[in-house]
Amino acid sequence: MANEKFTQLPTVTNASLNDIICAVQAGVSVQETLGQVIALATSGLIQSNAGNPNGAVAGTAYSFCWDTTNNLLWICTTSGSTSTAVWKTFEGTPTNGQLLIGSTGAAPVLGNLTAGTNITISNSAGGITISASGSGGFSWNQVTISGNMASNNGYITNSGSLITLALPAASNVGDELSIIGKGAGGWSISQATGQLIHIGNLASTSGASGSVASTNQYDTLDLVCTVANTTWTAWGGPQGNLTIV
Repeated sequence: MANEKFTQLPTVTNASLNDIICAVQAGVSVQETLGQVIALATSGLIQSNAGNPNGAVAGTAYSFCWDTTNNLLWICTTSGSTSTAVWKTFEGTPTNGQLLIGSTGAAPVLGNLTAGTNITISNSAGGITISASGSGGFSWNQVTISGNMASNNGYITNSGSLITLALPAASNVGDELSIIGKGAGGWSISQATGQLIHIGNLASTSGASGSVASTNQYDTLDLVCTVANTTWTAWGGPQGNLTIV
C-alpha cells in the first residue's frame, strides 16, 4: 500500500454516509465519515428557529433558516451575529394582507389586492376580507313617513297618508331606485332643481315643480339614473296608473 495514489484506490458505485475519508485536524491525521462532513457543511447553511430568526439566529449571506412556528423559509441577506444578521423571507417580510403576485416575464413580487368598483378590501394579520360596498348592493326599506331616497334602495310605502319621497341629490349613471305602494295613502316622488323623470315618451317637468305619483294603492315604479344627479328613467313598464306632472 506504500506510495499508493488515491487514483489507484477502487471505485464504488454509490457513496454511503458511513464511508470513511481521511483528514488533517490541528496537524493530526484523522478519519471522518461523509455524514460528519455533510453535517458540518449544512450546520451553517440550513438552520431552524421557532419564529422570525432576526435577532435570534446568527447567519452568513445566503444561508437558510426554517421558521418552525410560522412554516416560513428565511434567507440571510447580511452576515452577522444573532443580533446583527439580517434575515428576509422570499420577497421580504409581508405586511398584512400581502400576497406573492406573479407577472409574466418578471419575478413575482409581494402586493396587496386592489379593490374594484363597489368592493372593499380589509387586510389584517393573516387575513383578507373582501366585501361588497356602494352601489354593488340593493337594500329594501319599508317607510311610513316622507323623506329622502338613497341610490340603490327600494322603498315600500306603508301609510294611510301620502308619502313623498325625494330623488337623491347625488347619483351616478346606473344607480337604481324602486318604489312599491302598500299603504292606502300612496306615494309621490319629488324633484330638486334640474331633476326630472322619464317614463316612456313622457317626462316630468324639470325641477321642483315636477313630480311622479301613484294613482292606486299598489302602483310601483323602477328607475335607473341615466344622467348623473339629474335624470332618472323608468325601466320596464310601471305597474298601475301614474300621475306625471
